[in-house]
Amino acid sequence: LNPYVKYWVYSLKPPSLHPCTAAKELPEGYEVLHTGPERDVVIKSKMKKKLDRKATPDQRAAFRDLYERYGETGSDGIPRGKFNTSEEWFPSRNEKKLMLQAFKPGQLRVYGYCQQFNGRPTFFATGFDRAKKQNAADQDVLKAAGDEAVRVFDQHRNVGG
Repeated sequence: LNPYVKYWVYSLKPPSLHPCTAAKELPEGYEVLHTGPERDVVIKSKMKKKLDRKATPDQRAAFRDLYERYGETGSDGIPRGKFNTSEEWFPSRNEKKLMLQAFKPGQLRVYGYCQQFNGRPTFFATGFDRAKKQNAADQDVLKAAGDEAVRVFDQHRNVGG
């Protein structure tokens, strides 16, 4: 068990425990981070590499704990204050709006949105801020994550939903 725990603490590369059908049609540049019994978590590959380099081991471990809980039961399984379901609205095509959400382990914020993908609720992680120092989100980071979320949502909103 100890090597397994160390593996998770120092890496965001979990072993695949379940076959993931969502991986067949993921948006370009995205990969599966976690496949739970109820939900999946998908992350932008470049963001994952950057998160591996910049986030502390404690931040990565706390984020892993949250996305695993999310995969089990959705946001209901995450402790209060550790997942924000209404971070900010962003405009999408056809005058629709997309709600950005955030995992909040400590000072790390991982932004994204949830969408039905291949018949499963899937969280698409589109940006992060590892050193949030004030109560308000960094608007540049939030805007970049929101713009990416809108791009992916508009491109894939009807896939498997």
